[in-house]
Amino acid sequence: MNALERDLVAFAQRLAATPSLPGEERKVAELLATMLVHLGYRDVAVDPMSNVVGYLGEGSPRLMFNGHLDHVPPAGMDDPYGAQIVDGDLRGRGTLDMKANVAAGAFAAAFLGAPLHGTYIFTADVREEIDGPEGIQALLAQGLRADYGVSGEATSLDVALGHRGKLQLDVTVAGRSSHAATPAEGENAVFRALPFLAALERAGERLPSDPLLGAATLTVTGIASAPSGGVAVVPSTCTIRVDRRYVRGETPDSCRVDVKELVDRVAADHGATATVELVNVYPLMATEPDHPLVRAASAAVEDATSRVPALKAWRFGVNATFMNAAGIPSVGIGAGDERLAHTPAERVPVCEIVQASHAYALLIESLCA
Repeated sequence: MNALERDLVAFAQRLAATPSLPGEERKVAELLATMLVHLGYRDVAVDPMSNVVGYLGEGSPRLMFNGHLDHVPPAGMDDPYGAQIVDGDLRGRGTLDMKANVAAGAFAAAFLGAPLHGTYIFTADVREEIDGPEGIQALLAQGLRADYGVSGEATSLDVALGHRGKLQLDVTVAGRSSHAATPAEGENAVFRALPFLAALERAGERLPSDPLLGAATLTVTGIASAPSGGVAVVPSTCTIRVDRRYVRGETPDSCRVDVKELVDRVAADHGATATVELVNVYPLMATEPDHPLVRAASAAVEDATSRVPALKAWRFGVNATFMNAAGIPSVGIGAGDERLAHTPAERVPVCEIVQASHAYALLIESLCA
């Protein structure tokens, strides 16, 4: 590695060594903003929510990079913020997901080989891990726009074209409270929820598939009863959180209606009362393989890695989906294996961090130089 590449890796380590759980990103945001200024970005800003934005160039077209600064909890990891390099990998919480690629996106400025006639917009947002609206959605709502977008989420340096959409729904089953010492005088909503859980599990086995995005899925991610808090009361409600991933040919509304019809059938069959509430929608993202951005991204990765990247989809969701929904066609290029995200084995190869940064620089030159 040359001196600039060593500086990139060292900065990735500094970011990874700085804890930044959702809502606690300020310190790492200020560290990043200082580096952007050092790298020559103009109009660098950290907003009140701790989103970071910086610009290179001033013309058109405009390419927007997006990453996020928060990470999931360490969850029992050994030395989660040690940011050590072991066997060629940068290890620790937030390395893969996604501070190494945030650093690579920032350092792309250092590897440019031509002046820009267009604009490179660097963004690093907050609260992505909890689907918060304070991140890229807030920046887009303020009018931030570009002609092209690239997400730095992990792709093993392939080119990601998108991912399935996601709905979160709450199915709330009604019961009737009583003292826990006399449960027969009430109707326990947790027990009343059992046939709904069984039906939801079966429904997840009969969903469509997409040749790019993979299979649609449905699963339960949480159950909560009320009253709660350790009181001796038979619960009067039980709420089931449903995660529904959808593919092309489906829509958020069609998925919601399917779940509502299922819940209504189970309620009728068992003499129960239940409601369905839409909690959140994470849009589907799918950029066409023949889009000029895809060709440019593939060429940039090939030049940076000396291998032809695959065109694929992420299994998880990324914030570039909001860019895509706002009319900014987007793809993904990122170091590391997405299957290691949120695991105790989270790590990213150092060589891929360097290659990712070179790929971003080559993509910037292709579109904006």
